[in-house]
Amino acid sequence: MRHAMHTTAAALISLGSLGAQAQPSLLASQGRNLYRYHGGIVTSFPLASSENISGMTTVPTGITVGTLNGGAGAGDIIALGSATVFRVDNPLSTPTLIPIGIRGGTNASPVFVAGRLFGIGGELPHGSVLTEWDHSFNQIGHWPTGVFGGPGGLVGKPGTTDEFYYAEFNNDAIYHYRLGDAFSTFVCSTPNNDYVGLEMVGSQIWASYALPTTGQFVLGTQSLSGAFTQVAVLDAYTVGITGLAEIIPSPASLSLLGLGGLLATRRRR
Repeated sequence: MRHAMHTTAAALISLGSLGAQAQPSLLASQGRNLYRYHGGIVTSFPLASSENISGMTTVPTGITVGTLNGGAGAGDIIALGSATVFRVDNPLSTPTLIPIGIRGGTNASPVFVAGRLFGIGGELPHGSVLTEWDHSFNQIGHWPTGVFGGPGGLVGKPGTTDEFYYAEFNNDAIYHYRLGDAFSTFVCSTPNNDYVGLEMVGSQIWASYALPTTGQFVLGTQSLSGAFTQVAVLDAYTVGITGLAEIIPSPASLSLLGLGGLLATRRRR
């Protein structure tokens, strides 16, 4: 449920409960900070931006979005600020935000499904609404989901082109929604949270949660049975507004990151 929360920054902790080899590289956001989870290690990056990042996603193959500064293409991460849509450059070194467009309406968690860009948000009087943007970030579709909830995380249902799972914090739940339906279907409960970001990696849902009970901002896997498996504490829960995206590394950037890790290991010996 939604709560007010103010905490100071805490040390970053990585929990190696899942094998690092099998885990994806992910980029999470909380307010004006980014957190990279790579190889079981969390690294934080404060952003030189006046806008909180409310959601992120990775651009799929064959898609180009944005009209400024070269836009964003396959493998790029886009991040939604309060007014601006950014491309996240250098996610495996020092991430930077490059403006690529102006956001056109409600969207707290973007996701590409069958080449279309969707999002979830909260609006009165409807509550949770699903929206669609064109590739210049203008809103072109709007579907109330039948749940009086807030914004949260959104992913596409694998194997479909018009079905989604979304999580929201008023009811601490995940719902299923199909475009055009008047109502959503309850799927499962989630941890008590003040905000959540979701990312589908293969057939596995990853989640970043702002947890008011523990005062932590955490990362883990979320099953549709309701089980959340925490793998890392990213930071203290401060702002709560969060996005989550998979990092698709280029061969060159992956090699550089691996070399950096090898050098660091040698220095510690």
